[in-house]
Amino acid sequence: MTKNKKQLSLFSDEQLGRKINLNTKINILDDKAVNKLLENFQMVSSKQLALILSKPNDDSLRVARCENRGFTWYKHDGSVYYNLPEVMRELKVGLNA
Repeated sequence: MTKNKKQLSLFSDEQLGRKINLNTKINILDDKAVNKLLENFQMVSSKQLALILSKPNDDSLRVARCENRGFTWYKHDGSVYYNLPEVMRELKVGLNA
């Protein structure tokens, strides 16, 4: 015996058919801008950062996150990442310190 189940729709048919035109002139980046952006935005996992900082594991980074201290972290798809250039600036390591 099968039951007829109706899937709940969060959007009306009118909303689903609507197209939004974007002003692409403000969204286009040239290669030079993208390269500059990538210099300042390189994500590493918590385990990778622990390895870079010569720690045996990422336990201390986890504790710092739980206590709302330490480096700024980002979460994506259930994984935690750190912006490496940002961490290096906080540590005052490298050319951009």
